[in-house]
Amino acid sequence: MKRKIWNIKKVNDYALRLVRDYGISVPFAQVLINRGIDDLDVFFDASLNGLHSPQLLPDIQKAVKRIHQAIKNGEKILIVGDYDVDGITSLAIFHEFIKDFKQTFSFYIPHRVNEGYGLKKEAIIEAKERGAGLIVAFDCGTNSFQEIELARSFGIDVIVVDHHHPQEGRNLPFAFINPKRSDSKYPFDELSAAALSFKLLQALKEDTCYHALDLVALSVVCDVVPIKGENRILLKEGLKVIKESKRAGIQALCRVSKIRQENISSFHLGFILGPRINASGRVAHAKDALDMFLTQNDEKSYDIACKLSEYNQARKVIETNILKEAANSIPQDCDDCAIVVSGDNWHPGVLGIVASRLMDKYYRPAFVISFNDEIGKGSARSIHSVHLVESLKKCSEYLSNYGGHKKAAGLEIHKSKLNDFKKKINSLVRNSLTPEDFIPVLNIDAQIDFSDISIPLIDELESLKPYGEENPKALFATFNVIKRAPAKKIKNIYSVWLSDGSATYEGIIYNKDILEILDHGKNFDVAYSIEKNVYHNIPRLMVKSLRLADGDF
Repeated sequence: MKRKIWNIKKVNDYALRLVRDYGISVPFAQVLINRGIDDLDVFFDASLNGLHSPQLLPDIQKAVKRIHQAIKNGEKILIVGDYDVDGITSLAIFHEFIKDFKQTFSFYIPHRVNEGYGLKKEAIIEAKERGAGLIVAFDCGTNSFQEIELARSFGIDVIVVDHHHPQEGRNLPFAFINPKRSDSKYPFDELSAAALSFKLLQALKEDTCYHALDLVALSVVCDVVPIKGENRILLKEGLKVIKESKRAGIQALCRVSKIRQENISSFHLGFILGPRINASGRVAHAKDALDMFLTQNDEKSYDIACKLSEYNQARKVIETNILKEAANSIPQDCDDCAIVVSGDNWHPGVLGIVASRLMDKYYRPAFVISFNDEIGKGSARSIHSVHLVESLKKCSEYLSNYGGHKKAAGLEIHKSKLNDFKKKINSLVRNSLTPEDFIPVLNIDAQIDFSDISIPLIDELESLKPYGEENPKALFATFNVIKRAPAKKIKNIYSVWLSDGSATYEGIIYNKDILEILDHGKNFDVAYSIEKNVYHNIPRLMVKSLRLADGDF
């Protein structure tokens, strides 16, 4: 079993104060502190009343005024969006406004293979040829300085609605709605692009537009933004909307995925629906996914959803082949601090997934680059201690282009610069990290005894939902545990009864590596989440990690 550092939080005095003031348990109080939740009144309320006003976003009124002006003057407007879930849902949300002005607006989604990510020159030329006077770009455009200048030279204004990190000191578009701007006064800067599209929709229609929260929920989960603050409200309320949504695209996705819509959860959005939506942009064209959301015809929507499922199957095959080729190119004794692999004509639609797989396997930042002749385009994924965009900024002399987030980024590079880039990124990572940074960390909320576990504690923990990035299921550790009997296999899981002397609970194990440790020791430390056995209304432990207790060798 791969070694992990157990980072166990200590129960502090503030947790005890929360226990006293709110009548909650000590473990739950510490979990809240670990999540950065210090205002419990706001946390427990977590309602639509807690959403911030769109008017606080930078340039929002400027954008609204320009869009209304364009409609009034009969200008053509080109809407540009990225080809992933966040981009597609951004466009579908904005369509809630523009569907009343169909002759004014048209969509443009770049082709992942032929154009790549971002607001590209092709889109600007398309706008010029269509006689557009305005471009509105969603989930892209933040650092598209040359393209915005080109549009300006054609007399076309550009509005950017985006959440990527801006490079400061460059010319801004006509309106730049991005809460990550250094001059932004918006109280929360981690919104997805679709959440920003929702805010713009509210400002344009001067209405709550809560019916669009089903699409916002999809983007919040699939773009892996932190589930805290305003995002938690958007996802929590969005899940309520999506369970009852009459949107043909949502119903078709659930139907083809064999999901009961009324039971849909964050898991379904991130691991079942999201990959199908993304697949169209990965192996075909994202317009298919957008069309599925825009049509009101149930059968047409279902036909497209079936097509997306076929795309997803094709994506899995492509991904498997490239992952195998990439992994084979890494020496078994590789001691690089950053994994950089490349190949010719690898499908760009799966590079990010392959990078994620390599990052998980080696626990190193991973860069996967596909070359078409001399030009390479790649995706990167990172471990918790390496900020990708900041690292790429320090390697910019070797890159033609780059952008993204802390944990996920894209880049463009000339083949002649690849070795220099590899040396530089490895040097940066090596010099900024300690050996412990290359060992996966298991963040554990608190050390507790089995006697602390109860149904009321489970009920408290359930209030943390919906789970997601930076708001995972609570994880606890108990030391010096023994097994009451050998583990038993039940279908695809293993069941073992564990005791720490104060209480005994059933532990559920999915990972066979944990069983090996269980078979070779007597006393253990166990890390686990807690859930309710609904058949018997008793707690049970979902075992995430196991290690031999001190002195048990």
